[in-house]
Order: sequence, then C-alpha cells, then structure tokens
Amino acid sequence: MWSRFLRGFAGDPRRVDLAASWLLRLAAGSICVSVGATWPLWLPRGDFPRVPFVGWCGQIPDWLSLAGLVGFGLAAVATTICGTQLRAGRWCALASVLAITLLVLADQQRLQPWVYQLVVLEILLMGLCAAESIVLARILVASIYFFSAVSKLDRSFFDAGGGQIVDGLVRCFGLTAPLGGDNRTLFPALVASGELLIAVGLCWRRSRKFAWPASIVMHLLLIAALSPWGAPSKPAVLLWNVYFILQNLILFGLAGEPLVSSSESRLLGAMPTGFSGHAGHAKDMPTQGRGYSALRWFVRGLAVFVILFPLTHPLGLCDVWPAWAVYATAPERLRIFVGPNDRDKFPESIRAHVQAPRFEDELCLVRIDRWSLDTCNAPLYPQNRFRLGVALAIADRSGLGESIVVEIDGPADRFTGKRTSRRLQGRSAIVAELERYWLNGFPDEHGHQPVPGHP
Repeated sequence: MWSRFLRGFAGDPRRVDLAASWLLRLAAGSICVSVGATWPLWLPRGDFPRVPFVGWCGQIPDWLSLAGLVGFGLAAVATTICGTQLRAGRWCALASVLAITLLVLADQQRLQPWVYQLVVLEILLMGLCAAESIVLARILVASIYFFSAVSKLDRSFFDAGGGQIVDGLVRCFGLTAPLGGDNRTLFPALVASGELLIAVGLCWRRSRKFAWPASIVMHLLLIAALSPWGAPSKPAVLLWNVYFILQNLILFGLAGEPLVSSSESRLLGAMPTGFSGHAGHAKDMPTQGRGYSALRWFVRGLAVFVILFPLTHPLGLCDVWPAWAVYATAPERLRIFVGPNDRDKFPESIRAHVQAPRFEDELCLVRIDRWSLDTCNAPLYPQNRFRLGVALAIADRSGLGESIVVEIDGPADRFTGKRTSRRLQGRSAIVAELERYWLNGFPDEHGHQPVPGHP
C-alpha cells in the first residue's frame, strides 16, 4: 500500500532526470537571489539583534560567517550551472547547504520559510536519484499547501477578515464592497479552502492536472495581493511566490505523469522502495555503494521528518514557519512597550518605529516587525522565544533595565479565537522567561546561557 501511494506521485520516467536537474538549478538560483534580496540579514553584524538557535553559535567569528556567506554564494552559482546531471553539481549543492546551515544556526531570523523549503529540496535532489527525488518533492509541496491551509482554518483568521492576503486583494483589484457581515467570513474561507483543495488535488494523478495549474493562479493572486498595489511586501516574499510558479511548472508540468500502458511505467511499478531511475544515473551521485545507501536512507528520513514535523506545532514543538503557518493569524504574539521618556535612548534605526504613547498607560509600542522589515528586508521570525531575545537586546542596548514591558499572547484557540495573555515587567522578568525554553532565545550580545526548561 505504501509503495502504491508513492507511485501515485511518480513522474514520467523519461522526463524526471531533466526535471530534477532543472529543479535543482532553480532552487539553488532562487535561494541565491533571495539571499541577495535580504542581504542585511546575512551580514555578521547589523542594527537588528541576532538570536542564535544554540548559545555557542553566537560565538562564531565574523570572518567565519563572511567566509560561509561567500562560500554559499559560489557553491549556489556553481549548482545553478551544473544541475544534477554532473557530479560537481551535487557536491556544490552539498557545500551550499552546509554553508547556509551554519549561517542559519547563528541567527533564527535567517530561517525564513523560503530558506527552509529550498534547503530541504536541494538535499532531496542531491541525495536521491531523479525519480525518487521528484516523488518526495511532490509530497513535500503538497504538504506545504496542506499545512498552510489548515493554519488558516480557524476562528482568528476569519475574525481578522483573512489578514494581509484578503486586504491586499481588495486593494489591488479595487473592491469597494465593505468586508463586513457575510463577506468578512466568505473571503477568508475561500482563501483557506482553495489552498486546501489544491493540496488534496496534488495527491492524486487524475486531479493533479487541474490542481497544479490552479496553484499557479493562486500564486499569481498572492503576488498581486502582496505587490505595491495591494499590501506591499518585501521583494523576498514576492520572489518566493515567483519561485513556486516556476517550481510547479517543472515539478508537475515538465516532470509529467507516467503512461500507464508503457513498459517504463510497469518497470517503475516493480520498484516499490527505491524508484531507482536509470541505472546509469548512479555514477552521478556524491557517493556510491554502502555509503550512498546510508545517504539515501538519511535523506528519506529527513524528508519524512520535514513532511510530518508540522503535526507537532499544536504541541509547541515545531516553530510557526517550519509548520508552514504563513499568513496565519493564530500563532503566538508579543508586544514590546517602553516609557515615553525612554524613546530618546534608542538609536535612530529603531526610534522611527516607536509609536506615540497609548491612552491607558502612556506606554509606547515598539514595532519590531517594522524594524525588521526596514533593517533586514525580511519579515520578523514569529516565535515569541526569538522576540523575547530582541526585547532583551533592546533593553541592554538602551539601558532600560526594569522599565521595559513585554505583553505575551499565546496561540489563538482554533474554535473560539481566544488567547491567554501575560505581562512581563523589566529585564529580569524577560531573562527568567527565556530560561524556560529548550532552544536558545538570548541574543548573541548577551553572555547568559539558557537553562533547559520546556520547549
């Protein structure tokens, strides 16, 4: 049954080699271009705080980070040129994956969803034969659409009227009807259910010929919604949607579907565990024999982990972006406040993102999301663990001490939309909260090491 399920995602055996090679070229080129679009995020030092995934990564020397960035760029360009059909292309893909992994470990903000997806895809394409990598890449893409849709099927998304996506579409296409009453629920429902139908459609051969063209239309609408004529987003976000269009043209269009009556299709059906492709293809793998077999099982295990890991998001184990909860409104939230007299202590780059005092307590909201967009050209990492680290860095840099205030909201309940809220007063409360996390939340400029607590 398992092998039959996998064969349902198989491509045309005559075309998968070419499709896999072009897909690796596209992934390597896209991640290189996207890193260029968010270049301030990848420099060793900048105005925005860096929060490494583990404490020791904050001690990586600047020269090593720069060397990793340069090495990544050169390897990504070489991979784009070589593809999978040359052994050098696979080795260069491996080098680029190792380099960008080092950079991501040094700053959680760098784990943008497009980085995560493209790195995983490169690993699949360089570690497996073409036929099997196409199968697992198709399952991965379907899972991205599925979990993204599920993250929007909740009360908070409907109450917010679909958030940034619906607002952008309304502005872009000049829809003047007020989004109230039934319309306020209808539009978010159409967005979430449309994405879910695409995810389900990609899982069956007969429906896939309709689902993947529909996915291209969806990404064109997303580009319109997030364009300067809608709800403006940074270039990296638009580039990710452009990548999805090109990816799906290759992965579902160029790779095709096996002909049921062909001898090659029957041969594919006789290979339930490996989808080994053409016999001569093994010479292009990074390793051969027993070493290649171990690599192949490692890559398969990684693929299964990435596909299933989002299931642990409700348990608090998987972060928001690795769970593909993009554009969702339900994830946890955090707000940073300072007193009106503290604004002058900030450097100019952040002072522009401090709002006027609010009425009830004269506290000023610090828009770290806008600060991230302006200084890093990238969205803010959505985890409260990371944002607490940013709050601590702000407090330390500006000498706020116990005057800084942080308000923490938990994830919204799927059916009621309600959240739990807490308030932290002062630097010591922030440090105590950060010590409860398994993963590091302290910025690299902070000497304190986290104490294990809960994930």
